[in-house]
Amino acid sequence: MNLSVQTPDEWLAALHKPSLQEVAQFELAPDDWLVVCGGFEDRVVAILQNAISARRPFNVLLVHYEPFSKENRSPEILEIAQGSGLCVVELTYNRQAPEGFGMDLLRCLSGCRGRILVDVSAMSRLLIVQILVALGSQSSGFANCYVAYAEARDYPPSREEAVLQLKKSESDPSLSILFLSSGVFDVTVVPELASVAPSAAHTRLIAFPSLDAHQLTATLNEIQPSRLSLIEGMPPDPENKWRMEMISKVNQLDKIPNAQMLETSTLDYRETLDCLLKLYADHGERDRILVSPTGSKMQTVAVGIFRSLVKDIQIVYPTPGSYIEPDRYTLGVGLLYLLPLDEFLPPPQHTNVCREPSA
Repeated sequence: MNLSVQTPDEWLAALHKPSLQEVAQFELAPDDWLVVCGGFEDRVVAILQNAISARRPFNVLLVHYEPFSKENRSPEILEIAQGSGLCVVELTYNRQAPEGFGMDLLRCLSGCRGRILVDVSAMSRLLIVQILVALGSQSSGFANCYVAYAEARDYPPSREEAVLQLKKSESDPSLSILFLSSGVFDVTVVPELASVAPSAAHTRLIAFPSLDAHQLTATLNEIQPSRLSLIEGMPPDPENKWRMEMISKVNQLDKIPNAQMLETSTLDYRETLDCLLKLYADHGERDRILVSPTGSKMQTVAVGIFRSLVKDIQIVYPTPGSYIEPDRYTLGVGLLYLLPLDEFLPPPQHTNVCREPSA
């Protein structure tokens, strides 16, 4: 008889992971809840409007951002939901003081008897991780929980805009390359996403380079990791591969010494989850692992699932200071997707098992 007990990462690595499912029509029931965030992108209302078009009642948990920006579309979401006769509960998420939000969300959803759909389309990446970790911490785990996601039609900047900005920076090093956001408010560590593992001799940072190069720079300066793994994002459309190349140039990845370079899809979360699990299997016994989720939304979903089950990693997040052009962060709405999370329900004995770093 085999009496060995798998650790959470071993169980998760062996699991047949559900795929992201394309959805034409969201059909919610009266006991279901849609969690939606008042961001400033066109796709912020896409799933809500799609679900309303089925003409069936459901409930909405609307997350308002603070500090509030005039471009945030919370008032529009509220008007659409209430105008359709939906029950709406409102909750505030402070980007600059986000600790404890997961428990606030669970309190709001404590009476939920149906499904919980988390629309990550316009959410802060730290918020995505906090919500997924909170949902996974319930006694029922991810039972009846789903991730809903709307792709954008276009992701500024255009290739021409990016090349021009890069040339300006190369000719005048005093010019900062600012595509999406400006500066970093703080490298945030919230208590609920801190590591439960003992200290180790080495700190390994796993980060996702983006067009916002100052995020990686700020995180490296704050953490001062002794080891670094960088996961580059490959867009699903080959025509957008230039973005991956531009991100490498903007962050000067070729000049970062001894960095381990990896690559995963920006859409298929399974690639990122498997990559994180491999890094943990290779280095978790010797390194204290920190993850900075600044990749795509679905790469961030992978981080959230990973952290919900593997407790001895720490999340660090370079919170953006401000956004350059909020109305051009992304444009339009593309395909809609649904990801069931029910499969990520390990047996009870896995819940609090984590590795201790070796000497």
